[in-house]
Amino acid sequence: MLSEEKNFENSNTLSVEKHKSSTGTNKPPASVAYIHGFLDEYGLDPYEFRLYAHMVRRTGGKPEGVFFASLKKTAEICDMSVRKAQQALKVLLKANLLKQTKRDGRTDEYRVTPTSEWISKEELAKIRKAATSSKPDKTIDTAIETDIACE
Repeated sequence: MLSEEKNFENSNTLSVEKHKSSTGTNKPPASVAYIHGFLDEYGLDPYEFRLYAHMVRRTGGKPEGVFFASLKKTAEICDMSVRKAQQALKVLLKANLLKQTKRDGRTDEYRVTPTSEWISKEELAKIRKAATSSKPDKTIDTAIETDIACE
């Protein structure tokens, strides 16, 4: 029984080697995230929030930062289906939380936008409904629908 407990403990312990800080210590950080109230109360659903948080991390949260991973890999990292990632990305783009730059023959680039460019949170439900509707909706740019097709 003791060996089973030890194996369980080892499998559930973070690898300290993977979490070295810039000071060279082997301790994982005490806290890893701060979410501003503006984002927390903006009204993103859990998939949109997770995808946005991942893209912000990958870009450093700076407008000049660029994210360009494939949608398939991004969905895998964010623990969601590719379809859910597509829908969330449509909403984030249409709500202006992200900007997209098309690249021929390569994955598109995404940049986070300043909150001053975001649409009002009151319009978010309408955008989400249009983005997740099985019927094409003219309020969603068809370019967005084709830009995020799975690679």
